[in-house]
Amino acid sequence: MLKRACYILAATWSLSACDEAAPTSSTLTITNVSPPSGSTVRASRGAPPGVFIDRGSGALSMDITILPAREASWAGLYVYLLTADGNYCGQNLPDAPTWGPLRAFRSERVTVSGFQVFRVPCDVIGLRAMVHTRNTGLLTPPVASETVAEATVPVSLRIVGP
Repeated sequence: MLKRACYILAATWSLSACDEAAPTSSTLTITNVSPPSGSTVRASRGAPPGVFIDRGSGALSMDITILPAREASWAGLYVYLLTADGNYCGQNLPDAPTWGPLRAFRSERVTVSGFQVFRVPCDVIGLRAMVHTRNTGLLTPPVASETVAEATVPVSLRIVGP
């Protein structure tokens, strides 16, 4: 939790002193990725481009913690399933949490476990999570000016159809 102490003394003169312990940039961490690297994930249902890993199915999940350094009236979280060709083969479309507002210096923790996969099989080499302020419905990765925090973790997962 953020500690911030400010003291102001006033008489005929004033003096202020503040302990500025606030981080200067937002942080995002991805932990507890399940299953472990090297695993095969079987989708729950569907056919490309609508192959789904159902939320809460236990097939794929991760915990994400965000500590934003700035406030936003609205923010959303996208998680992309990265591929070796520099693209992505799916994202957390049925399980994309939002905040309205997102409070600065207030930690938020979510578990993401629902994904739409656009092609199978898909060899995933990383998970890229991005908290963004773009509220337009555009699903591609947000640009830097729309991004509050982001992180990528390497994984090795093969996603196959149901």
